[in-house]
Amino acid sequence: MCWQSTHLLLLLAAFTISACASLRWAPPPYLLPSISPNVSVALQSSFIFLPGFTPGAQVYAAFRKSFSLPSAPAAPCYLHLFADARYILFINGRYVLRGPGRFNPKRPEFDTVDVAPFLAAGANTLAVLAHSYGAGAINGRIMYHPPGLTLLLGSAGVATDGSWRCSNATEYRPSPVAWSSIPDEIDGRVPGAGLAWAAPAFDDSGWALAAPLPGASFGALQPRALPLPLEAPVPPAAVTVMPAGAALALPFALQPGAPLVLNLGAMRNAFAALALTSAAAGATVHLEFALRFRGGAPAETYGVGTAYTTRGGGGREALLTGDTWISHYLTLTTTAPITITELNFTDRRYPFSLEGSFSSSDALLSTLWARATYTIATVTDDAYGSDARERNEWLQDPAQPNFITTRVAFSGPGGALADARPLRNLLRHAALSQLPDGRILSTFPTDRGPEDCHYAIEDYAMQWVEALRMYFESTGDAAFIQECWPALLSQVAFFLGKLTPRGLLFAREYTSFDDPLAYIHVEGAALNAFFFKALGDAAALAGVVGDSGAGAAFSAAAARLGAAMDAALWNASAGAYNAGFLGLNATTPGDTLLGPTVHANLMALDRGVAAAAGADRRAGAFAWFSANFDNKGDTHCCNNPDAVAMVAARAGVNFTVVYYWVFQQLYAADTRASDVAVLATMREKWGDMIDSGGDAGTVWESFADSESCHNYGAVPAYFLSSFVLGVRLAGAGVWETRLLVEPRLGDLARAEGSVVTELGVVGARYAVGAGALTFSLSIPLGARLATLRLPDADGGSLVLNGTATPTAPEGRWSVVNLTAGSYEGTIKLLPPSGGGATDAMF
Repeated sequence: MCWQSTHLLLLLAAFTISACASLRWAPPPYLLPSISPNVSVALQSSFIFLPGFTPGAQVYAAFRKSFSLPSAPAAPCYLHLFADARYILFINGRYVLRGPGRFNPKRPEFDTVDVAPFLAAGANTLAVLAHSYGAGAINGRIMYHPPGLTLLLGSAGVATDGSWRCSNATEYRPSPVAWSSIPDEIDGRVPGAGLAWAAPAFDDSGWALAAPLPGASFGALQPRALPLPLEAPVPPAAVTVMPAGAALALPFALQPGAPLVLNLGAMRNAFAALALTSAAAGATVHLEFALRFRGGAPAETYGVGTAYTTRGGGGREALLTGDTWISHYLTLTTTAPITITELNFTDRRYPFSLEGSFSSSDALLSTLWARATYTIATVTDDAYGSDARERNEWLQDPAQPNFITTRVAFSGPGGALADARPLRNLLRHAALSQLPDGRILSTFPTDRGPEDCHYAIEDYAMQWVEALRMYFESTGDAAFIQECWPALLSQVAFFLGKLTPRGLLFAREYTSFDDPLAYIHVEGAALNAFFFKALGDAAALAGVVGDSGAGAAFSAAAARLGAAMDAALWNASAGAYNAGFLGLNATTPGDTLLGPTVHANLMALDRGVAAAAGADRRAGAFAWFSANFDNKGDTHCCNNPDAVAMVAARAGVNFTVVYYWVFQQLYAADTRASDVAVLATMREKWGDMIDSGGDAGTVWESFADSESCHNYGAVPAYFLSSFVLGVRLAGAGVWETRLLVEPRLGDLARAEGSVVTELGVVGARYAVGAGALTFSLSIPLGARLATLRLPDADGGSLVLNGTATPTAPEGRWSVVNLTAGSYEGTIKLLPPSGGGATDAMF
């Protein structure tokens, strides 16, 4: 029988799905809660911290509790733990876990971990290092809140209370302020250094008793929304000494003035554990992390790294870094001779499992897919991060490029194909950042304020609505849309309040760094196109939550906005959309109308404005865009004195992430030439990134040789999987259980791989030769139907699994429907004609 629930009724109302469309589909089980609410209640009432703590000060505080068990646990034994803002957990002197996941203090989330392997019969000791960064220390992953620690090991009857011992006299000294990874200042001369205070035998009788705190001063604790990150040791054999590349042999004598530069084997998000001996006390050992190795030396370093002060005397000393660093290379220096006896790295990232793949007759494209997917996995740990330098969540990033990439390449724990949990997490963090006036901030959780030019980015806030719809279409999780609905209403209301007498939105435009109108207050075509799409997405989501009044209002507002854009911004003589009206200042619209730009027409196309205005508008906008998008471009950051000149020069696209929309529109052109143009553009724009970026092994933020581990550069991976291999979810959403297989090889002779979808993994292999396309496909059982569309083919010549099979013609496509199973086929290709691969497109 069909899935019966309120969710389905709402889906039916919103998308008119047939009565049994969801026959073989149900919400993913990983979306359901699995931890008793009693745990949250118990944790909320068990907060402790240092007695007499000075509010707002930065502090590292250690907490200990010893207890006894009659026997070692024979079954999973779950420990629940939260600290504001960071913790590292040890049990019986062994490292267990670090956390929590990044959070907004409005909704803190506790971690849950099975600690049975760490417990023993008899005496046991819990030790926790908690870190509060302090008021005024602005970081990209932490919002300040007065600190606290709460822990529950219910099966052992252990919870944080006033009987715990605590001290701030550990080797971890206050850290320098840092936007990204938090540096360590570790002093080995402090009694108990080397984590001796975490060992069971440590005498904590001189430590103070912890002070209970009122749980009401913390937001309501929730179970962690994401799986715990996977912490995997970096194989010692992978760590080599630069530049020769020989394996690191321990013990290693490190001398002043002779740095040790290590290659970690790949870009890692890792923390380090180091043991050493030193005769000298007070020497400084420094660990500096880098992304590149160029010209015989490490390059592209972010942050000051870790500094350790030696105890001296020749005994064993040890340190554990408090944060992870995204790096490919590590430089160790010392001010006095030391001997490194142990050096270990642990890579920490979201527990994705790589199930997708891509290879082709073009090695550059094959490498690009591999580096792009690896980059996104590297920067994703407790959230969808952005890059190695900042590591923070950005409002634009959930949909493109993060989710579009992980969706086609990875599965997650708990059977989560196309795992949408990181997307949901980021969307929730965005909603929690909302200001009283309705604005959703552009980056979070962080205390960066309005003095930052990227504090709130209007275009990003509109993409949040788009990403909510993308999440729903991928999961059918109507409950989450309901959770975010009040924030959506407030955000849309904020923008509706900014409409001018022309009916256009007046605000600061961005799109991206290369938009000629970036950072300028305008009634801009690109800005308004984003709002047009947001209104349409909001109307669709209104059907999901059953708010028909809001849905009708949003649809009507979108229609009015589209008409206003057509009346005020369409340039009949140019056959394109003008860029917009310049504001007189940040609060007052003006009447200076700037001519067409690539970004104005690209976003009018991509956001549906041009199509809603008619075929002539879409044709004109596409012609203007396609004739100019490859022009020389420029970029700005936080200010833009060149808008008028850039408009006059018809500046082109100059930034990686904007090619998400470029490629969408080239594929929407639906010609052989446009299929070829996408691949040619990837080779041209990403070629240097691949050819000269091998020392990083990841993709870059921009086409300039900088920011060499950044999610923005990953955009092509989605298109190589979803358009070249051609596998995408079809229909209104996952509940329709339909796939589309529509390969677009362009000028490739061969392409093959696996594409992850919500309905299962699709295997695909294609080869072109002797005037025919040969292929093999595996359609997963989760798909009720897969529509195979073969481009530029002779529709009467398909042989499928050895049998001549009729196809239906649709434009340049030959179409046949398939059910789950394995297929091999051959079809003749039509020779190039008008619009063929050999024809010029532009």
